[in-house]
Amino acid sequence: MTGHRLDQETAERLLSGPLAGPAGGTGPLVALLAAVRAAADPAELRGESAAMAAFRAARADTLRTTSPAPPHRAQPDGRAGGQPSG
Repeated sequence: MTGHRLDQETAERLLSGPLAGPAGGTGPLVALLAAVRAAADPAELRGESAAMAAFRAARADTLRTTSPAPPHRAQPDGRAGGQPSG
């Protein structure tokens, strides 16, 4: 990593303005921003529906299996719920 820093104005211009040539050594950044701004190629989106469905199913399964246990309620005698009285 280099020590180059962008000021706020330069960052905003690069993110929202027209992509011009390299300004102040930001050529690689300009190229990266141009690539991510471009519309996706149809080949890049093949399988997106299946991938999203698999992600949602895995996420739902994770949420089901890792749901927190219900909080223990104290008994009238001050013991935590579920503790033996011995």
